[in-house]
Order: sequence, then structure tokens, then C-alpha cells
Amino acid sequence: PNPPPDPLPSPLGRALSIHAMEETPLVSQKFRPSDKVSHSFESLDYDPIHSFIYVKEIKAWTVRQFQWLQLEQWVVTFLIGMTTGLIAFGIDMGVKYMNQLKYDATWSLLEEYDYSYWVPSITYISICIGLVMVAGFMVAFLEPVAAGSGIPEIKCYLNGIKVPHVTRFKTLVCKAGGVMFSVAAGCAVGKEGPMIHSGAVVAAGLSQGKAESLRCDTSLFRGFRNDEAKRDFVSGGAAAGVAAAFGAPIGGVLFSLEEGASFWSQQLNARTLFCSMVSTFTLNFFLSGTTAGGQWGQLSEPGLISFGSFSDQDLPGYNVFQVPFFLLIGVFGGLIGALFNWINEHLTVFRMKYIPVARPVLRFVEVLVVTFVTAVACITISLYASECVPIDADDVTNGMDLKHWQLKCGDNDFSDMAAIFLTDQETAIKNLFHAKSNFTYPTLVIFFCIYFLLATWTYGMAVPSGLFVPCLLLGCTMGRMCGQFLAYLLPSIDIDPGTFALIGAASVLGGVVRMTISLTVILMESTNDITYGLPIMLTLMMAKWVGDLFNEGLYDIHIDLRKIPLLGWEPPRHMRKFTAADVMSQPVVILPELVSVSDVMEVLSKTSHNGFPVVDVNSHMLGLILRHQLITLLSKKAFRSPGENVLLDGSFYQTATIRDFLENYPQYPKFEDVSVSEDERRMLIDLTPFMNPSPFTVQPNALLLRVFRLFRTMGLRHLPVVDSTNRIVGMITRKELVHLEERYERTTAALPSIQAQ
Repeated sequence: PNPPPDPLPSPLGRALSIHAMEETPLVSQKFRPSDKVSHSFESLDYDPIHSFIYVKEIKAWTVRQFQWLQLEQWVVTFLIGMTTGLIAFGIDMGVKYMNQLKYDATWSLLEEYDYSYWVPSITYISICIGLVMVAGFMVAFLEPVAAGSGIPEIKCYLNGIKVPHVTRFKTLVCKAGGVMFSVAAGCAVGKEGPMIHSGAVVAAGLSQGKAESLRCDTSLFRGFRNDEAKRDFVSGGAAAGVAAAFGAPIGGVLFSLEEGASFWSQQLNARTLFCSMVSTFTLNFFLSGTTAGGQWGQLSEPGLISFGSFSDQDLPGYNVFQVPFFLLIGVFGGLIGALFNWINEHLTVFRMKYIPVARPVLRFVEVLVVTFVTAVACITISLYASECVPIDADDVTNGMDLKHWQLKCGDNDFSDMAAIFLTDQETAIKNLFHAKSNFTYPTLVIFFCIYFLLATWTYGMAVPSGLFVPCLLLGCTMGRMCGQFLAYLLPSIDIDPGTFALIGAASVLGGVVRMTISLTVILMESTNDITYGLPIMLTLMMAKWVGDLFNEGLYDIHIDLRKIPLLGWEPPRHMRKFTAADVMSQPVVILPELVSVSDVMEVLSKTSHNGFPVVDVNSHMLGLILRHQLITLLSKKAFRSPGENVLLDGSFYQTATIRDFLENYPQYPKFEDVSVSEDERRMLIDLTPFMNPSPFTVQPNALLLRVFRLFRTMGLRHLPVVDSTNRIVGMITRKELVHLEERYERTTAALPSIQAQ
């Protein structure tokens, strides 16, 4: 056999020489890194590494091994759905139990003190503060990433961005445990958003067969220990969370497709739907046996929140003459959503500057202050600003227990403010949807204004907080006002205010989050009535169009504020003006196929790059190798002596296997922990068996639109740029693609000064 080629000069020196030889485009000289991109977020490797050792092992597999792998996929999917349903059941039981204790204590004291309000008010406020202290402590001091709904973080993960700690077991405990206490404390939050995050964490953990934080490794499901397989399971877990939250398995699948997944396939679609169905069935089964009046196996409680049935309305749901009013409500919802997002964006900027994650005590104090204000507003307004409203006879017939909020009203009256403010949010929504008794306009206006401010203030503080239910409640109030007003104004048209409350709920939620298809199906499945599909869809589209005139959806706003390099569905409009040469990074640190250990140590110690092109003696690109692969090769001592030839049978010399790369996923050894002796530094590493020999590449003249689509659809982390002779000339990562318009405008403005110099 031919002797091995001599190792090339130092990779850093080679990088500098290549940079000197290549002509850098003018636009590339103008562009500077965007200040809207954080360098603390790394990308995930969704592009599989089909190295020689991987192909060699796959070729040795039997048909039975492939069948077993497919069976494992379905088993893991079933476990994810079932576990997510059980977690949802635990959260629901915890919230119901704590709410019952809180409201029973408040109402019993009201009766005991003959509706003297001081003692009941102080008791109610104290209970709320005590409950939220648990949620605030979990987030502020234990796991800050558990704050909020978690949907922006999961959206980023599915997009190909590694958000630290987002799928950790401790995050699941703080998210699921904290949301019980934050909801029970009466904060303007919901438990539906955190359920989506919880389902994703469950999927990320179960699919790997181990838990790093618990130092537990079952050695199961090793074939799924890579970013690509893990991503697919997380998609199913997020869908299962939606299904458990709303009893909407199809809506869950569409949510994962519309909001997160950058890759989709027919098999993934089937597994995700199966996961959602299992989650819904599991939750339904356990709720059916523990709900008052229910029976085990009756399966009458499909989700954490149920809007009740609209099919038994005395009046028809809607007619064609009401559609223009629905569109008008969509306009209102878009405006309200845009204002909600604008206020919350500025509050978030204030929090990031003055109440950062690094100051947990301040974050904890903020939680106590917000909850105190919320509890005071809730109890005082309900007791002092309510009006007594006659109970409609139909409400008595239909079992609407409005007398529960009677306070000092007469036997046939109820306090309309208490019916929506001094109760849990799900009950308030049902009252606004289905009560035939009219709510007074002052009550609806006061509640809407106060709750709007509380909801914008609450979202983003250091507690697990969903956004769906507060927005639905705000929309219900607005829609109910419109419905009652139109019923009074147009008595000749049969108008049901509850239907307008449903449309209003959809419009405000759509105006805040800017979702259309998945949200339509979720609301249809939650109401168990497909009749409302068309007006809900039209309303959501109108709300999105109006809201987009002013700002982005709230999830996208929070992603931008955290400077996460998210790639949207569509490329920016300026991208069609550029080519790969305009944005590629130079110089590129390259490695020869046969590299010395000392050179590898030098590259890893002096650079933070995660991907390195592998080249031959003529600088022709042979493949791509990742940083964690190099560290694994160093830790496994996969070296060879300088004078040692490859084996006579032509196979590659190697002392590392596929199992070595899988056993530490996703927490690979750190470079600082690698120990190499002086003698070992003079040895060589053959990178050929371990590199990806066929990575995606583009030429410098490739349109940036093509580059964007490769990153967005294939989930790439690195994209080498090669010339016509396959010589490496640059490297593109997702950070070069985000905020291109802002960078272009900023650098174009600076061009005259550059030319003057």
C-alpha cells in the first residue's frame, strides 16, 4: 500500500493562507455581525453524519434489526403520549384541589362574617401570595428557563437551536410543579402553554433512555441518541401537550407543524397523531373516574380545559348576516393583540435590563408584587364594584349555577363581576360562553381593562405562565360585549352573545400569537362543533392580518428579544439580492485527513467553531467533522503512529466506534477534560472514517435564497462554500442569515464613510 501522506501545516496557518489567496467580496467586507444575534445559542446537528463507521454498521444490520428499530419508535411514542397525559392529570388535580381550598375558605369566611369583607379579603390575598411563592422560588432560584409558557423555546428547538436547559428533567419538575401553584394563585396565566413544554421535555428524555441530571442510563433506545431522532420525538411531545391541554389531538399535530417543525414526513405525521391520541385518551380516562359525577371509562373529559358544547343553544349558532360582524371582531382582536404585544415587549425589555435572570431575588419580589396586585384587584373589585343581575330562567334549567356568586344579591340574582373575577378562569370562560343572563356593560368594561393590564404584566415574570387562557378570557369579554350590544341593537336578528364570545376569544388569541390553521382546529375540537370552523378561521385570519401591520406575534417578539437566530418560514425580501459569497465567513479553519494530535488540540483550544472541513493535500474538500467528534477521538485515544500504514486489507485504522459517539450524547466531554501526553501529541488521527463525507455544499455564486431553504428545510448547522474545483472558500452558519435586512441597511449607511477612507 502507498505510505500515508505527510500531515499538512498547522490548520490555523492553512486557514490564514487560504484567506490570503481568496478574493473577499465587497459586500462581505461591509457586513458585520448583527447585534441582534446572541452568540450564547448554538445550533443543533439535524443533518445526520453518514460517516464510514456509520455506513459500515448499517450495512451489517439485518431486517429484524430494522423492524425492531421501527417498533421502538412506536413504543417510545406511546410512552411519551401516556406520560404527558399523566402529567396533565396531575397538574389538573393539583390546580383543582388548591382552587377548591382557596375559594371554599373565602366563601365560608364571607358567610361567617356576614359579608364583612376585610377578613375574607386578607385571607384570599394571603393564600394567593403563599401559593405563588412556591412557583416563583422554583423558577427564580432553581430553573429560570421554566418561566413563561415554554413555547418560544420549543419553537426554537424544533427550528434547530439549542436553548440551554430547555429539555432538562429539572426544567420539567419546575415547569409542571410551578404552573400548578401559579394558576392556583389566581395569576393571569394558564396551564396550557406549559403543558406543551412539558410534553416536549418528556419526549426528549424518554426517547434517549437516560436522564443526565439523575445520572441514570438504562442503555435503551441508543439508536435515537442523535439530534435528528430527538427532534422528531419532541415534535410528538409538543403535539401531545396541546392534545392534553385542549382535548385536541388533530390540533396538536397541526400546532407542531405550523409553529415548530422545520422537517415533516408521512411517518412522523402518523406517529405524532398517535402520540396526541394516546395523551388525550390517558388524560380522559383518569379524569372520567375522578371528576364529580363521572364514571371510570366514560371518557367525557378530553382535555384540561373544556368550553362546553354549543350544539344545545336555543338560538342558531350564527347566520350569514353575522359574518361581517365576526370580521369586525377580528379587526378588534388584531388591534388588541398588537397593543398587548407592544406593552409586553416594553415590559420584557425593562425586565431584561433591571430584573435580569442573574438577580433571582428581584425576580422573586416581582412575582410577589404582581400576585399581590392581582389578588387585591380580584377580591376588591368583585366585592365592591359588582352589580346584581337577574338570573335567566334558562340558566336554571341548563344547570348554570350562577347562584354560587350571589354575595349580597337577592335570591334570584347574582354578582356578575364575581362570576368572572372571583372564580377560576375556565369557569369564567364557560359563564361568558353559555350564560343566558346578561352581564352589565360596566362590569365587562372594568373587567376587560383590569385583566388586560394584569395579563400583559404577568406574562414574562418568573413563573410558569401560559398565554392561551388569559387571551381567551379577554376575548370572551370583548365578544360578549359586542354580542349583547348587537342583540339589543338588532332585535330582529337571532343573536347569541355566547357565540360572539367564542369568536371574540379566537380573535384576541389570534391577535396575540398570530396562529391560524392549528388554532382554528384547536378551538373547533374544544367546542365539539365543526359549525364554527368557518367564522373562527375568518376571524383568526383577520386578526393576524391586522396585527401584522403593527408587530410580530408575541412568541416571535420574545425570541427576537433574546437574540435567538431563528429562521422563519420565508426568507427576508432582501435575501434575493445576495449570494453565498456575500455572507460567508472567512477564514475557514480546515483540517487535513491525516492530522496530528497537537494540531487538533491547537484548533480546539484557540477556536470555538463546531464544524471543520476536512481536505486532502491539494485543499480539495473531502468532508466535514464536528467539534464533539474530535473531542471524542481525543478522549478515546484514536491515534496512530506517524510511520504506521493503514491495514493491508484496505480498511481504515480506527479505535473508536459508533457506540463511543453515542454514549455521551448530548453531554459530550469538554475539551478541558481531555488529557493528552507529550508523546501522544506527536501521533496522528485519521479523520476519514469519522467525518461526514457528503455534507451539503454550495458555490460562492449560489443565491442566498437557496442557502436559506437548505438551512430551513434540512436543519443544517454548517454549510461549506466551495469553488468549481471543490476547494473550500468559506463557511455559512444560520447566524449569517438572520436579520439580514438590518445588517444590510446598517452597513449600506456606513458605505460612504468606508469609501471615503
